[in-house]
Amino acid sequence: MEDSEGRRCDLCGRVIPAERLQALPETKRCVECARKKGSDISGKRAEVGMDLDTYKDLLGAMRS
Repeated sequence: MEDSEGRRCDLCGRVIPAERLQALPETKRCVECARKKGSDISGKRAEVGMDLDTYKDLLGAMRS
């Protein structure tokens, strides 16, 4: 929801500061609500490009 003051928090209705929106343009929660209820932003899972066995072998080699 946006008005002349800017985007408002979906939970409490307060204006989300421009600095927060610049850092997290997708957010719909103010800082306080994000702290209390959890963030509404979810990270994207990235593929690492190797199978589990290769990863285990590499990890074992690094530990030895």
